[in-house]
Amino acid sequence: MPPSRQPELLVTGRNNQSRGLPSPEQSSALRQERYFLYGALILFTIIAFSAALYFIINQTQSNSSPSQPEILFGNNYVSGTIPNLGNGHLVIDRQNWGAQSDTRGPYPLQHPTPYVLITHIGVQSTPCIDMYRCSIKMRTIQDAAVAELNLPDIPNNFYLGGDGFIYVGRGWDIANAYANHTLSVCFMGDYIRYEPNDKQFSALEHLLAHGVAKDYLTKDYQLVAHNQTRTTRSPGPYVYDRISKMPRWSPCGTAGYSACGAEIGLPTVWAQDYPKKNITSNHPPTTNGETV
Repeated sequence: MPPSRQPELLVTGRNNQSRGLPSPEQSSALRQERYFLYGALILFTIIAFSAALYFIINQTQSNSSPSQPEILFGNNYVSGTIPNLGNGHLVIDRQNWGAQSDTRGPYPLQHPTPYVLITHIGVQSTPCIDMYRCSIKMRTIQDAAVAELNLPDIPNNFYLGGDGFIYVGRGWDIANAYANHTLSVCFMGDYIRYEPNDKQFSALEHLLAHGVAKDYLTKDYQLVAHNQTRTTRSPGPYVYDRISKMPRWSPCGTAGYSACGAEIGLPTVWAQDYPKKNITSNHPPTTNGETV
């Protein structure tokens, strides 16, 4: 009888069973995958918990702190609003650009006003392009007018920034530094050197339309340039060229026409705020910030 081969079969059986188990390398890979999955779950839990905690803290602070006042926009001078005259032309009041609180022109401005005078800053002034720079320029103009020129306040009633905003100088109720019975509007820059932009002329049109609607201006007011009322290069050729094409522009003060305002008794030279020693001359100083 041939010898039995059973022991060999048993060995072979054990080897087949061992083949169903993962190898040491495979076990290590599986452990790494589990660790990676556990780590990702833990990280996700931490992030979710942190986000929830952040939201709860912020919500609690918002509920406990006083609410900030809402900025309102209106078409008038209601307290607490920033007037918007249309087309994005905000009116930046004196306190908003940082005016000296104790300065004020000496003469009231009677309404409705029959003349609108257009000036510019001049003296190689670069046009300002945003509220921050325009506010700095407004403070500089006021400081120079009061400290250097002995004027009681910033010269003009309103100023037009390159940002399309309207900055309040003496406003609607106080006469400007040129002539009573007039409203002066200044383009903020040197428009002998630079060209004004369309936003400034749009702001001018909206301001004057508002003035007529509120009876600050007469319905037939006359628009004149600074150089039509005295010897000066203000408001610069670029501004003058455009305003001379506007419907309300008057040729008064130019060759062949009478002096501007002669029919209502205004002086030939418009410079009412200057000291008496300067007013006696036919040509007052030309360094008031808008007369170069």
